[in-house]
Amino acid sequence: MSTVFPTELAANLWTGDASPKAALDDTSHKWGLKQRMEKVGKALAAAEPADRRDWRHPQVGWGLVLPDDDTLSAAARATADDAPEPIRELLAARAGAPVLRYRAGTGAKFLRRYYPDGSMQDIAISGAGARGVAPGALPYYLLIYAGPDVIPWRFQYLLNQPCFVGRLTLTGAALENYVNALIKEWDGAGCDPRQPVVWTVDHGGGDITTLMRKAIAEPVAAKLAADSDIGAGLRLLDDAEATLAALTATLAQRQPALVVTTSHGQTGPLNDPVKMTASLGALVDGQHLTLDSDALLAAWQPDGAIWYAHACCSAGCDNVNSYKELVPDGSSLATVLDGVAALGAQVAPLPQRLLGAAKPLRAFIGHVEPTFDWTLRQPETGQVLTGTTIAALYDHMHRAQPEPVGMAFNPGYKVVGELFQQWQQLTGQFAGATAADRDFIRLMTASAQLAALDRQSLVILGDPTVALPPL
Repeated sequence: MSTVFPTELAANLWTGDASPKAALDDTSHKWGLKQRMEKVGKALAAAEPADRRDWRHPQVGWGLVLPDDDTLSAAARATADDAPEPIRELLAARAGAPVLRYRAGTGAKFLRRYYPDGSMQDIAISGAGARGVAPGALPYYLLIYAGPDVIPWRFQYLLNQPCFVGRLTLTGAALENYVNALIKEWDGAGCDPRQPVVWTVDHGGGDITTLMRKAIAEPVAAKLAADSDIGAGLRLLDDAEATLAALTATLAQRQPALVVTTSHGQTGPLNDPVKMTASLGALVDGQHLTLDSDALLAAWQPDGAIWYAHACCSAGCDNVNSYKELVPDGSSLATVLDGVAALGAQVAPLPQRLLGAAKPLRAFIGHVEPTFDWTLRQPETGQVLTGTTIAALYDHMHRAQPEPVGMAFNPGYKVVGELFQQWQQLTGQFAGATAADRDFIRLMTASAQLAALDRQSLVILGDPTVALPPL
């Protein structure tokens, strides 16, 4: 062997004036022949991360979010005894799942967990450490059981980024229907994953419905049609078939597991808040007729389907007009936005009826407040910006092992942080910009913030662990 080893050994020690070295001699070479290391077992690779599709895994986890109640003891708040019986049954069916409490006025920084011994712990929701169901950990999957007037929509928006979140506000028989189906994992449900339905309204003439059709409905339909397991099983209802009659008949005939709709959502009459509440977010068809949920459910039962509805207020509305200084006072848009906010924070009627049906919907994905064209298409370049939505509806949900709906839509919420970062950078450029550039920067900041607000207001109603049946 011709390899020559060095005769000097150096170490990264420092005595203050020199780095010690040692010249090795012939006796030094014998040192390596005698074992001086502790015996160890076979080296093991780092543990594989838990599959986040598996909400049952203790390092993934599912948790129930309830309002905190200072009238209850700490030990009582570790349970769901203050929730309706079906919610308690759901918690019992998901052994080991924690109850987490939302406290108003905490700055939306944490969820509080109480323990049976009476102790409590605040668990950060931003930059969370341990994940799962262990003490001090934050589960990935969270089900909020409370109306947005109690646990605000904005808290759900915040949770959507680190977690996979859904919300239920059902009561009575409707809640029983949903929870019973959820516990049984829709065993025996009649919905067919090979028969998806896409319904898209296009009023033309520069109306936003044309953009929704091109940016969401048509790309999703194209992916479904190209799927070898679906193909001709897709039913696309557009143009003259974009009517409520055609939608209802098709749902009843085909029993789809996935329903995707793009349309306007009803937000009127502004002078009658009672009627406006009753029809809030109702889908508007090609003939400007609004969907009657009673008539729909008389003809069709969701039976385990998942519905994505891209329409104004399809999921509900909030008690504040987030766009107050963006939209000029006195404009028709400002009047509608103010009117919707005046209704207060609430869930729209359609998802409530579908989730609480005799054979309930698995999940409803829709918007709180309106949606805007600037979110669907970049104003400066015209680039379509709906990639994460299309990926959620097809790439993530149509797999041999489909992703749960909460996980499938999570990448879209990550974009919110990117958009707010763009906004911060643009606002930082404003002070040093020339007068000629300031108007452009104003538009860019408005575009970034509007897109962020719009994207974050897409919410999941129903349990976030539900998934489409595998093909």
